Parts: sequence; structure tokens; C-alpha cells
Amino acid sequence: MDLIVKIGGSIQKDEKDYELIVEKIRKYSQKNGKLIVVTSAIKNVTNDLINATINIDNSPDIASEIYERHVKLLSKLADGKEFENAFKDLSRLSDELFRVTWSIRVLDEVTPRVKDYILSFGERMATVLLSAVLRSNGIEAEGISTPPLITDDNYGEANVIEELSKKEIDNIIKNSKVNVIVLPGFIGRTKQGKYTTLGRGGSDYTATLIGKLVRAREVRLVTEVPGIMTGDPKKFSNAKTIPRLSLEEAIELSQLGAKRLHPRTFDPVFNIDMKVIVESLYEDGFTVINGECEKSDGLKGISYLDNMKLITVESTKIVGKIGSAAKITSEAKEAGVNIVSISQPASETTIQLAVDSSSVNRLLERLEGLKGTLVKNIEVNDISIVGIVGCGIRKKEISTKVISIAAKYDPLAIARGISNVSLTFIVNKEEGENLSKELHEVIVNG
Repeated sequence: MDLIVKIGGSIQKDEKDYELIVEKIRKYSQKNGKLIVVTSAIKNVTNDLINATINIDNSPDIASEIYERHVKLLSKLADGKEFENAFKDLSRLSDELFRVTWSIRVLDEVTPRVKDYILSFGERMATVLLSAVLRSNGIEAEGISTPPLITDDNYGEANVIEELSKKEIDNIIKNSKVNVIVLPGFIGRTKQGKYTTLGRGGSDYTATLIGKLVRAREVRLVTEVPGIMTGDPKKFSNAKTIPRLSLEEAIELSQLGAKRLHPRTFDPVFNIDMKVIVESLYEDGFTVINGECEKSDGLKGISYLDNMKLITVESTKIVGKIGSAAKITSEAKEAGVNIVSISQPASETTIQLAVDSSSVNRLLERLEGLKGTLVKNIEVNDISIVGIVGCGIRKKEISTKVISIAAKYDPLAIARGISNVSLTFIVNKEEGENLSKELHEVIVNG
């Protein structure tokens, strides 16, 4: 197979978006062989479904609003037989969603399995809508709302069983009589048929994994931005599209927040001959992601996270004590807090944890329980995290220049990333913006 195309949710919001999507898929479907289109849920639907699992009393109303939003779009984009068939399918899915939201309202409980089941409706409904729109515009397309990826039962972050998934996808391709097959991203199902989700941004991962399983030469991730940029254009007015990234660079940038890609998006791309292209629905420009670092590579991109806290745990009781660091980090796990960065000096007298501000109180509450036994003092500071990415960091003259710039801001911690293609600096919150802008100038202007 030549090509997999993933359509992001942020570009599925109105009639104009779908007109552009239709033309893009029409262009790509004219190539030889079948085209697999992976779709995310339409804009904001996943967030609304998450809200339905939190605000349980309002969950049936949220389900009804989601259904109405899909039908409204369908009525503007399809007519005749295509409208009628898609309307029936959306109504069936809506009834199913309404029943489960009513159930959680009555029971006042949402298990991880039920949450994944509720979240699955976004992509399933989007598959019905998009395939109907394509057919209404003369493109022979089949929408299959049942996810082809078979997973374990690790709800919320399911792991794909590749051998079983490949059989499912091969059967879909073999039995399909049309050139375009629309499949849902983000979701899978267990061998028992229970719906699972693959984690944040799982549609990108779905696309690259399917690409690997069918030996596609190229996967295109279509979104609102013209590729991966040197920095967030909202923060850096002179940000530019990066023409090419190695796989290691792409992983570091995505992990540092330059683009919200699933942590495993690029796992399927390693050791195979497949390109990933991030492109825009609205404008020219794209980023090609493949291969390893090249000798000519320099600095590529910057990330800047400013809503962060640094928790410093101090105690002489953790010095030389096996398992003390593990005990402290396990408290973060129990609190459901993601540690963005962790550091400890050789003296072992302190452990520093960088976490998102929204989750800091949950972790502090658990760490306070260690006072008097393992912990003597806990300090919390507002910080910014600035990451600079590029294979050029492997070159001494470039890394020296970057570190000398950062040194002016007296960083609290410095860390290197995967394959030595990134440098991350933790600085006081008020200095993060200036450091990120100064480093971005080095990327853009050399």
C-alpha cells in the first residue's frame, strides 16, 4: 500500500473544512491501490465525552448535544440516500451512547472500561460522518466504525497486539470493494470485543501503526498547522516550518510539547522504510519525518512549558538509602501525577520533581505524609521548562553555544534527551520566556 492519511479532529468543525478534506482525499485516492483514511473525533467531541465521564449528572445531555452536532453537519454535507443511511447509523450510535451515559448517571460510577467505551463514540461517529461526506462527493468510500486494532485490556493506554491487528486490517482490505476505507483512530478493542483507547493523540499512533502493518510507504498526518514548526507560532512570531526531522528529533519535540503527538507515534516507523509527513489542511508547508541524524543537521526546534512547578524534597534520611527515590516517585504514581523531569545530586540529599501546576497539590498531599520518616523539608517553586532539539546538539561547538546562553539564566537543572538530540533547561518561571526566545533566535538565524 502506498499511503495512509490521518485526518485530525481540529480540522473537522464546519462545511469549509470538509470541502477541503474531500479535495485532499480525492487527490490522494487517485494514486494506485487502496487508500486508508484514519479519522479522529470531530473538534471538541473527545473533550465533551471526557466531561460526560466527570459531570455524570449532565452526561445524557452531553450525549444528546454531541449527536445533534453530528446530524447538523451531516445535513449540510450529505443528502439523499447517503444522508438517510448515515443518519440511521448516527442515531444507532447515539442511542447506544445515551444508554451508557444514563447508566453511569444512575450508578454514579465510571470504571476505566466504561470510560473507554464512552470515549470510543467520538471516533466511531466521525467515521460514519466522514465516509458519508466522501460518498456524497463522488468518492467511493467505506466507513468501518469498529476499530481494527486488537489490544490488551489496559484501559486508557491500551497496548496493541500487532499480529491480531494485522489480520483484521488485511481482512478489511481484502473484503472492501472500494478504493477508500475510513477507519477510526485512537480506539481499539480487546479480544473479547471491549472498547479501549490508546492514550492522548492516539489517532496519530493508529495511522503510523496501520502503516507499518500494511507496509505503507508514507503516512500523512493532516492537521491545522503546516508541519512541525521551530516553535509555537503563538509564542514565537518568526517561527518557521521545519523541512525534515529525524525520528529521534521528532520524538523529542513531540514529548516536549511542540506538537501533541502520541508518545508512541513514531515507534512503528523505526527500522522500516516509511515516511511520516505532517501537513496542513489550510496552507502549504509540511515536515518530513524519517531516518536518522545527518551530518548537516543543526538545531531544529524549541519548546517552552511555563505552567510548571518544581518540588524539592530534602532530607539526609534518603542518603544512601536504597529505594528512597523510588518511594518518593511512587507517591507521584499513586497520586496520578506525571513527572516531567526528575533530578538528584550525587550527595543524594535532595530530589527534585518537575510537574504540571494543575497536579502539584495532589502530589504534595502525599509527600507531606512522608515527613518525619523519610522527608525533612519540601519546597515548591514556579518554573519554566525550555527544551531545544536538533541533531546538531551532538556537535560540541553547538552544544557549548546553547549551554553558554542558558548559563546566563542560572538554570536549576539541565538534562539531555534521547540519542543526545535535545537539551532541556529548568529555570525560574520569570526567566523562561526570555531564554526560549533567545534560543529560538539561534535556531532561526544561526
